[in-house]
Amino acid sequence: MKQSIVISVLGEDSPGLVESLSKLVVAHQGDWVESRMASLAGQFAGILQVDLPIDQVQPFSQALEQADFGLKVIFEAAVTDATQAPMKTYQLELVGQDRPGIIHKLSSVLAQLNVNVDELETEVVEASMSGEHLFKASIRIEVSAADGADAIADALEAIANELIVDIELAES
Repeated sequence: MKQSIVISVLGEDSPGLVESLSKLVVAHQGDWVESRMASLAGQFAGILQVDLPIDQVQPFSQALEQADFGLKVIFEAAVTDATQAPMKTYQLELVGQDRPGIIHKLSSVLAQLNVNVDELETEVVEASMSGEHLFKASIRIEVSAADGADAIADALEAIANELIVDIELAES
């Protein structure tokens, strides 16, 4: 029997951090299942899911706490909810001139509609012709299968006009 562990890490970026983490996972017969990691402003940030044999969870947790990777580490045992309603997944793509508050406004609208943000990736890039800064967001959202996308699409259209951004919503 296996237990899923979710681990988040943050610290100064340096070569070998992923190797150090993976070595610890392998040493405890773990399986590196899923991860998102990036170097942001000189800091290494990551989140990963590891599946471990039940008898290795405690030794792994202790080894992770004692490891000197130069990272702040937080970990939790994952809990699955078998009673959760079926979900539909959508992909949302946003592009517009960069300005403060875009994610706040967007996330507020999604929260009001009881939409779960499953994955969020953002960046600011220079527009090729004008040189202005463009804000781009790629967001995977989940909504109860019983709810339709119409209310979401209507709300996104309203804030797209307000923020002067382009937003596309597509079922994944």
